[in-house]
Amino acid sequence: MLSSAIVRVVERVSVSLGTRKSLLSRMWHRFFSSLTGEYLWFYLLLIPSILLLILVVIIPMVFAFRMSLGNTMVTILGGKGNLSMQWVGLQNYIQILQNPNFWQAFRDTLYFTVVSLLVEVTVGVGLAVLMNQQFFGRKIFRVIVFIPWAIPTIVNAMLWGMVFDGDNYGALNDILLQLHIISSPIVWLNPSPLFTNIPWLSSFMNWMGGSVAMNSMIVGDEWRTLPIVAVLLLAGLQTIPNEYYEAAKVEGASAWRQFRAITFPLLGPIMSIVLILRTMQLLRAFTLIFTLQQYGLPTLSINAYQQAFSFGNFGSGSAISFLIGILSLLIAVVYINRLYKEEMS
Repeated sequence: MLSSAIVRVVERVSVSLGTRKSLLSRMWHRFFSSLTGEYLWFYLLLIPSILLLILVVIIPMVFAFRMSLGNTMVTILGGKGNLSMQWVGLQNYIQILQNPNFWQAFRDTLYFTVVSLLVEVTVGVGLAVLMNQQFFGRKIFRVIVFIPWAIPTIVNAMLWGMVFDGDNYGALNDILLQLHIISSPIVWLNPSPLFTNIPWLSSFMNWMGGSVAMNSMIVGDEWRTLPIVAVLLLAGLQTIPNEYYEAAKVEGASAWRQFRAITFPLLGPIMSIVLILRTMQLLRAFTLIFTLQQYGLPTLSINAYQQAFSFGNFGSGSAISFLIGILSLLIAVVYINRLYKEEMS
């Protein structure tokens, strides 16, 4: 009886191993046939892009993450650099999260991101709707709107540096003085809070990180990035069928009702893509702020640069950069999840 039980167990094991072997053989055959079949050129053409992605993105990212887990020192002897690292694990991340300067930088970055996104959603949608209308000179108007996006970032920063110059030689102060709107030049890159004549509002703006300089940075950044946002939203508007608007007009819907019930909801997918791209860009904004303020506005990117290249704490700088990446990834997941729910509903 025992022998028969052992025989049955052996048979079951043999059948299981045979099934697993056949399954593995089928998977290998399918993979091999896909490589040698009609998808062969597809995989071959992907190889250069994959290699470039590994060399330019994956390897530097792994190296930077390894650097964030240690105290990294760079010494230069005889014109050659030597990199040495003492392993500390997650100590850099713990110290950063316990540092009040990091949370101040987080607050300023959050204010910069949220206010910029609000401006882009409102003004960008308005520009897109305007460019989608039929009027004389529409093509020229579209070209003029898109010009700021063609200006390099550093040139845009220097341009706004001349506009926001704190004396009467600054373009903005000169215009306001000639129009008798102000009596003396305003220091537009001043880190003091807004609305100093209203104490409670000034305290609130100071708590939010909304200084005069920060709002000036937002104006300079939005002047360059609003055109691309408007063009992307214009592309989304042009995918909406005119039949929807014609049916709404027959029903007697006003222009605002058409925008609220048709235009804005159908712009949801392209709006989500724009928000993902712009949120990731705004969280790591650096060039404009550093060119005009150096370390005066300690956003997260400025803080990471300062830790790495001013203080020599490459581990802390890498850790802050990875925290920015994690924050961007979490926000992107929220946007994508909402977009997926809207498409499934």
